[in-house]
Amino acid sequence: MNIKNLFCSFACFFLLFSCSNERDLKVGYLNPAQNRVRFVKEGDFMAERLKEYNISTEIRHAEDNDLTQLEQGYELLDMGVDLLVIAAVNGNTIAPLVRDARDQGVMVVAYNRLINNAAYDMFVTGDNEEIARIFCEGALAAVPSGNYVVLAGDRFDRNGFEVKAHVDSLLKPHVENGKINVVFETYIEGWNGDRAAYEFQQVVDAYGMDVDAVISCNDPMGLGVVDVLNKYGISDKVFVTGQDALLEAVQSIYRGGMNLTVYHPHKELGVKTADLIAGILQGGKNPEDLANAETFNGTEIVPTFRVKSMGITKDNIQELVDLGEYSWDEIQN
Repeated sequence: MNIKNLFCSFACFFLLFSCSNERDLKVGYLNPAQNRVRFVKEGDFMAERLKEYNISTEIRHAEDNDLTQLEQGYELLDMGVDLLVIAAVNGNTIAPLVRDARDQGVMVVAYNRLINNAAYDMFVTGDNEEIARIFCEGALAAVPSGNYVVLAGDRFDRNGFEVKAHVDSLLKPHVENGKINVVFETYIEGWNGDRAAYEFQQVVDAYGMDVDAVISCNDPMGLGVVDVLNKYGISDKVFVTGQDALLEAVQSIYRGGMNLTVYHPHKELGVKTADLIAGILQGGKNPEDLANAETFNGTEIVPTFRVKSMGITKDNIQELVDLGEYSWDEIQN
């Protein structure tokens, strides 16, 4: 064999060897439940964007069961994922999976819900202080004085705890000057609408109809409050907030039930998360260099990327239409 043929044979062998050793990158996404609409939408946008980077995505829904989510996580580890994105059902019980993933060299991104007491690579979330500000500014503008009820999220979800703390801080000067009276406040397990309706019914039974505003920290809870108010025909007399801009909540705002919801830009969150993942897995970037904030999770300071949210009222529903989130036909039906 002459030198030229030998070189060509070597080049072909090298290319075949290289191609055979290339490994497709794979991301696992653990979603709390299929009925958590925003997490489903954002996960789908993330997967679509990752596909543009030639990164595949495996998605699992835990139906709000933390043991199921653990099992699904280990299943994804067995499949050989390179990175796990976890929107945790429970930020405490998921920690063993996170530690085992890291031990296996699998990177972990906590999504929207902080994972406590475990080391991981990044936290992608909204801005809880901003969310509380949107709630309070909207409520105080509409009801500058009167009786308030605060229905916070799950006390064991860092988001529920943090939003409540910020709401308390923002309302404090108005409480101290006597303009606002918080007649009742509680956390709602699982951010559940039925539980919120039950708690609010107890408030009505105890205090009567003398409630002027309800700062409810997500849409199912806000819709539960409106259901109770509708029984007494006064839903148009009480200012009610929510979060996530679910279609049912936007329809309620349009019809005069709920008054405000906090919209997290689903596509922006999903796409940005995918871009961060690609930067880490393919670009070799450190999460610290991609972060715009940091969060202490009880064990360590986690590099954090926060995405801003926006308040939606009847006056600016058009923005959701412009963003392609819903059509006017959907909102009006």
